[in-house]
Amino acid sequence: MQPQVFSWTWDLRAPPAALWPLVSNTDRFNRDCGYTSVTVIPPMVREGSAPPIPTQPSRRLRAIKAGVVIEWDEFAFEWHEPRRFAFERNYHRGPLARMPMSCDLVELPGGGTRLTYAMTLTPRNLIGRLSLPLVIGRQVRAITERVFRRYDDFALAGQRLSQLNRASPLAAGGAGRLESIGRALVQQAGQAGDLVARLQSFVTSADDLAAARMRPYELADAWGAERAATLRLFLHATRAGLLDFSWDLLCTHCRGAKSPQSTLGTVQAAGHCDSCNADFTANFDQSMELSFSPNAAVRPVTRVDYCVGGPQLPPHIVVQQKLKAAERRGVPLRLAPGRYRVRAAGIKFQHAFRADPAASDALVIDLGTSPLGEPAVAPGGTLTLANSTGAGHLAVVERVAWSDQCVTAAEVTSLQLFRDLFSREVLRAGEQISVGHMTIVFTDLKNSTQLYREIGDAPAFGRVLTHFEILKAAVAAEGGCLVKTMGDAVLAAFPRPLPALRAVLAAQECLAAPRSRPLPEGVNVPPSSLQPLALKAGLSTGPCLAINQNDRLDYFGSTVNIGARLCGLCSGSDVVLSESTRTDAEVAAWLARAGTGIDVLPERATLKGFGNETFNVCRLRLHLGFSKPPFV
Repeated sequence: MQPQVFSWTWDLRAPPAALWPLVSNTDRFNRDCGYTSVTVIPPMVREGSAPPIPTQPSRRLRAIKAGVVIEWDEFAFEWHEPRRFAFERNYHRGPLARMPMSCDLVELPGGGTRLTYAMTLTPRNLIGRLSLPLVIGRQVRAITERVFRRYDDFALAGQRLSQLNRASPLAAGGAGRLESIGRALVQQAGQAGDLVARLQSFVTSADDLAAARMRPYELADAWGAERAATLRLFLHATRAGLLDFSWDLLCTHCRGAKSPQSTLGTVQAAGHCDSCNADFTANFDQSMELSFSPNAAVRPVTRVDYCVGGPQLPPHIVVQQKLKAAERRGVPLRLAPGRYRVRAAGIKFQHAFRADPAASDALVIDLGTSPLGEPAVAPGGTLTLANSTGAGHLAVVERVAWSDQCVTAAEVTSLQLFRDLFSREVLRAGEQISVGHMTIVFTDLKNSTQLYREIGDAPAFGRVLTHFEILKAAVAAEGGCLVKTMGDAVLAAFPRPLPALRAVLAAQECLAAPRSRPLPEGVNVPPSSLQPLALKAGLSTGPCLAINQNDRLDYFGSTVNIGARLCGLCSGSDVVLSESTRTDAEVAAWLARAGTGIDVLPERATLKGFGNETFNVCRLRLHLGFSKPPFV
């Protein structure tokens, strides 16, 4: 049958950049239009064969509307933030056979946006052909315009997505439970009352889609609150029974959440994305996010999908574009300064580039050639994507930092508060999940054996315990965690090197002159135990593996081993850094600001267990009494 074209244009008042987060959220759009939810039908794979990786990725979806089952193959979305998105469906069941769709946003000269929404529908049968003018031409057009104009109002008002729809009601007794837990969070957990009130309001009134997957950092930014304080509140609220958390395993391709797990013990390193039809491996800092939802006793919400492939899933992807074999396509850019990369499934090359205001207005990247360096292009320039391969590919242009509003598993599991509140949250025995970037800290007391001989076991043990308390407080204050103790040695972990370094130096200064320095908050010990102690510390940054060791979340690998060996190089009241730690941009800048307060001494060293290999290391010596500006 002949296709029928439906194209509608509306002039809206908000600019494209303000409308894009609303219009491109196809999951919410479909829900707001009253369409039914969809489910993904996993691809059927023959026994012993691997799932195919198509150059034109697609997924089989199913929906039920008015008792009629509709199934279709939905091909990968294309989009160009904030200008356009498009997709195509081939139907297997229902009144339609095929539907390409596009949405274009063009900025008007006087302000506002001209939005064009277009569909080309090919009916499968006579019923489809006869019903299209009425159902699509009138009903769908009216619904679509109403939703877009509502989005326009919200974009102009600066309102959040969570406010777009009425929330589902609280559970029976949910209001009272919400109120009593809120009071306990303020009184017992010491949480800020205004922040608790914001959380209570959100749990009560947030849109169902927003409430089903609450992201603390995203909400903190919307509330104008401190991110760390908001995360602490969410963890305490979960412990108190107001919230539940979920470990979301994210597909490394589409960044969509797959098979959320309520506990770390059920998380597996290997995952499969039905949407992308591809396998992937879990990673604590790249593909595992901690999200939250209201506890069912307060407000029952359910995660429901109305669309599984739209631009809302991977906010780090700014362009997703199909390229035919030998095709070249220019893409006008509208980027924030920073680092980006171009990749395509099935191609081993990933091309990194920078958006730099000082760079030229044009850049060409060929998917099929080996990358050379990290070229730059102006944020408003043109990126030409070339495909010199012999097959079509889906090219992706993405921010290297895929989301700064994500609470990663690497970050939260290295948070002392999380370990204190949820000590049972560990991987299952035998499971190993990689961590792409972690700073490992090993510390040890100098001459502790001699201390026991000189003053006796009980007094010496008391001083060691005091040292543990001081060190734990310093580590927790900088967002790290104490993983384990080994005699008077400590293994700590941090998601970033600089907080690790600040924590170690602060602990060293306090331990070296405990009676003349204020003790960390929460450390209350008798004056008799406050004797000077020399703390040795080694810091190593790099990849490692998270494991279950004696029902504790632990780490192992070369980065851990190097940290232990670096601690062994210390002479006391000094810190030895690995090269990766010393050259970290934040660490380098911080040490430069520290000036003469810290001696920075580069060295070459061999490490036990690493043969004759030599390492670039850096020894730091703190000038005692120099606590500002580094420790403020």
